[in-house]
Amino acid sequence: MQIIKRASGAFLILAGLLISHASFATNGYFPHGIGTSNKAMAGAGMALPEEAISIVNNPAVAVFLDNRTDVGVSLFMPNRNYTTFNDGNMGQKNSFTIGPADIDSNDDLFVIPEIAQTRQLKNDTAFAWAFYMRSGIGASYQGGFASFDPDGDGPQGVVTLPGTYGDDTTRFEMSQAYVDITWAKKWGEKTSFGVSAVLVAQGLKAKGIGGFAKYTETFAASNGAKLPDKLSGNGRDVNYGIGLKVGLHRLLGEHFRFGIMYQSKINVGSSGDYADLLAGGGDMDIPAWLRMGLTWQATDRLSFSLDAQRIWYSKVDALGNSFANIYDCPSAGLGGTDVSRCLGGNNGPGFGWKDVPIYSLGSSWDINDKWTLRAGMSISDEPVPATENTFNILLVNLTEAHYTAGFSYKLRNGHELGFSFMYTEEESIETPNQLDPLQNILLTSDQYDLEVSYSWGR
Repeated sequence: MQIIKRASGAFLILAGLLISHASFATNGYFPHGIGTSNKAMAGAGMALPEEAISIVNNPAVAVFLDNRTDVGVSLFMPNRNYTTFNDGNMGQKNSFTIGPADIDSNDDLFVIPEIAQTRQLKNDTAFAWAFYMRSGIGASYQGGFASFDPDGDGPQGVVTLPGTYGDDTTRFEMSQAYVDITWAKKWGEKTSFGVSAVLVAQGLKAKGIGGFAKYTETFAASNGAKLPDKLSGNGRDVNYGIGLKVGLHRLLGEHFRFGIMYQSKINVGSSGDYADLLAGGGDMDIPAWLRMGLTWQATDRLSFSLDAQRIWYSKVDALGNSFANIYDCPSAGLGGTDVSRCLGGNNGPGFGWKDVPIYSLGSSWDINDKWTLRAGMSISDEPVPATENTFNILLVNLTEAHYTAGFSYKLRNGHELGFSFMYTEEESIETPNQLDPLQNILLTSDQYDLEVSYSWGR
C-alpha cells in the first residue's frame, strides 16, 4: 500500500533529522500539546479531534477524521539559567563546588516540524500516520568553574577548572523523533478503537561532564586505576525502539465525547557511548503515558474540553533515580560501599524526576464558517523535586502552568491555516548543592512556543 511506504520512508529519515538537536515546550520533556489546535487549547481536546495529527493523542479518532494531511512547524524559545552562590567548601571535604556563577543556557531557539495524514478505508476502518519530534531535555553553558578533588583519596589535591562541571563548555542534549502508524475501527456510530505502532529514534549527546569521573562505577570498581571513557564528549549516540499505543473514543449522546489512550514504556536500548553517565549502563527509556479527555459541545459553535494525563518518569531509572544515590558510591568519599550506586551503575544516580500529572482546560469557538478561536491553560507538577538540583543543571525543566491561544482559518477547497501561541510562567527552585551543602543552587526557566500549520483534504 502506498501510504505504508510513505510512513516507512518517513521513519528512515528520523536518524538524519536527529543531527540537529531539538526541543519542545514541556511537561518534563513531553510537549504541552500535539498539533496546532490541541496546543492552542493547552493540550485539552483529545476527545475533539480536528487534525490528522490528533491520532498521536488518541489513535481511535482516525475514523472520525476526513482524508486530510497536516504539515506544521513550531518555534520553541526556552530560557534556562543556573545560579550558584558563595564559595561553599571550594572542593574540600570531598565536595564538588560549582562556581559561584550566573549563567544562561545558549540553547534558546528551536525549529520543530510535524506532518500527519489520515485515510478512510472500507468497513468503517481508517489508516493514518504521523511524524513528530519531542524533546526538551538539554542545556548548553559556557563559562563558570568548578572546584573538586578529581581522584578522591588519591595523591592529587583539589583543583579549580573552567566549566560548569570543571570540563569546559557543558552541554546535554536528548532529541526524539517518532512515527506513529495507526489503524482504527468504528463500532456502531459512537465508538471506535485504535492502535498505533510507535517507532522512535532517540539521540543523546553530552560534553563537559568529565569532572564527575571519580563518581563513576568504572572508576570506583577499579579503585581509581581506570578512568571512564563513556562519560562525556563521545558525540551523538542514536538508538531505536518500538512501542504500542491503544485508544478508545466514544460519543456520549449529543453533547459529550470521551477519549482515553495509553502508550507503553518504550525500551530504546542502552546508550553505549554514555554508559558511564546514565543509570543502568546508559539506559534512557521513554516512560509510559496515559491520558483521558472529555469534551462538552455546549452549542453548535462552542465547546469546552477537560483533559488529564500522567507520565511515569520515575519508572525510568536514568530519570527517576535520585542523584543522592551517589552518596553510596565508594569513590565519592562519603563512606559509601556500593559500586552499583555510582554513575552508570544499575542503581546509579539519575535526575530524580517524579511522575507528572497534567490537567488541561481548553475552549474552541467557531465565530463563523471560516474563523475558529481557541484558548486554554494547563497545570502540572514540576518533574524536578526541590532537592534534586546538582544534576538538573543539565535539564532545567520546571514548568507548572501553560497559557495558550490560537486560531484556524478555512481557505478555499477545504484547505486550512492554523496558529497557536504558548507561554509559561517563570519558575525557579533554590536548595543546597547536593555535593556541597554549604552552597545553594538556583535553577530558573520559562518558555514560549509559536506554531503554524497548513492542512488540506482530498
